[in-house]
Amino acid sequence: MEEQVRQPSPKKRSGRRAGPTSSHDLILETARSVFSEHGFEATTMRAVATAANVDSALIHHFFLSKQGLFMAAVQDALIMPDLVTTVTEGDPAQAGERLARAVLTHWASPEIRPRLESLIRSSRSFDGATTALCDFLGAETLQPVTAALGHGKPELRASLVGTQLLGLAYMRLVLRAEPLASMSTEELVACVAETCQSYLTERL
Repeated sequence: MEEQVRQPSPKKRSGRRAGPTSSHDLILETARSVFSEHGFEATTMRAVATAANVDSALIHHFFLSKQGLFMAAVQDALIMPDLVTTVTEGDPAQAGERLARAVLTHWASPEIRPRLESLIRSSRSFDGATTALCDFLGAETLQPVTAALGHGKPELRASLVGTQLLGLAYMRLVLRAEPLASMSTEELVACVAETCQSYLTERL
């Protein structure tokens, strides 16, 4: 009887998971948790790598720096699927209300709220973070909406709406200013809907 050839044991992977996509997603998921718990200043690339069980060089490969990792990890707090459709379908006179409700409801969700709070708190921790935050919200999230509504100056309108809503989030989540901190989402929508409507559709 022929002797069976023993197959070599598979080598342990040092860091990389099944592929670049899964490793990328794992790092982001871990970074969200670590940043939320410890904040930007106290979080290190090595700590994220250890928690994700990957080589720290892989994080540098994907995100270049801690700042890049942070922005990638939390920017989903500013992404709202189907926002253009949600705002543009229906009575044009209520577009501001629909936008305010969609954004504030997204930010109030248990999954997103701590990420947004961490993002706003930490955006003051390194140069360019606040600008990057405002630029992303305006260009990536709100400008497609203002462009679709078609009232001109979409970049300016997106910036004005973003300033209104992000300022409200800062007062509510970070400063915890009352009565804003205790108000329900619908109460907040009622307060800012008219202003959002003005920025979206009135002459500028």
